[in-house]
Amino acid sequence: MIDVHAHVLPFVDDGSPDVASSLSMLRDMKASGVTDLFLTPHYYPARGYYRTAADNQTVFNEFVQAAEGIGVTLRLGNEIYYTIDSLRDLRKGTVLPLGDSKCVLIEFSMAKEEEDIAEAIHNIRSIGYTPIIAHPERYPYLGKVADFEIIQKMGGLIQLNASSLTGKYGTTIQKFCFQVLKLGLVDFVASDIHTFRHNDLAEAYEAVVKRIGVETADRVFANPVVLR
Repeated sequence: MIDVHAHVLPFVDDGSPDVASSLSMLRDMKASGVTDLFLTPHYYPARGYYRTAADNQTVFNEFVQAAEGIGVTLRLGNEIYYTIDSLRDLRKGTVLPLGDSKCVLIEFSMAKEEEDIAEAIHNIRSIGYTPIIAHPERYPYLGKVADFEIIQKMGGLIQLNASSLTGKYGTTIQKFCFQVLKLGLVDFVASDIHTFRHNDLAEAYEAVVKRIGVETADRVFANPVVLR
């Protein structure tokens, strides 16, 4: 599996308070079948998460050494809360794409539509990046298939949380996730793991295999586009 969204890097956001917790999460990821893990600390200044790429890189380098031998390839990125400043931050290198790819993980408000997502996708693509929209199934204003179709038509990629597929956010979201999966509107399933959020990747993978098929499961749990 390739996990494109995980808050495993210690000290940098609400994901993990220390190295021991991060290593425990990483071992769990390995046991669930993860081979490549993108560490995506929040960049969300309004909530106090404003560590720069350079700051995160220092912590990342130290963590890679601590994690040596676990057997998961680690790459650095960000989960970027989209604002009018996001394009500037990408251009300046304040925030990072996923590893060496041109994909950027973007999140939006969990409460109300503060930004036009189609416009945001257009803006990000205009500077040479491909946006991956983080967990749009959790945004209350994106509850229709047509919303996901617009994201796809604009050139955005879609990432669902594994915990949405296992029913952690309720049956309505769970059913919708399987609906858009069957329609081919999903590009990634990721853990979005924190110390307070269990890694549901293995359970979610089996659920997708059972309900839709192994071909779809392999595509969305191990999409190699971010490794190219």
